[in-house]
Amino acid sequence: MDELNRQIEDAKTDQQELNQVLKKYDLDEALALEFNEIDKAFRQLEIRYQSLINTRKFLNNG
Repeated sequence: MDELNRQIEDAKTDQQELNQVLKKYDLDEALALEFNEIDKAFRQLEIRYQSLINTRKFLNNG
């Protein structure tokens, strides 16, 4: 029984390790949100660029 208790205690996550893991995943989530915002802005820019190209083609052929 003492061996089992020792193994259980060894397997427990200490508070410092838990805080590090939580901080790491919070950072990953924040980076994912930031990436999604950048990706959204880039897609909007891509749409505007394509619109300008189409307008230019139309005016040159007009």
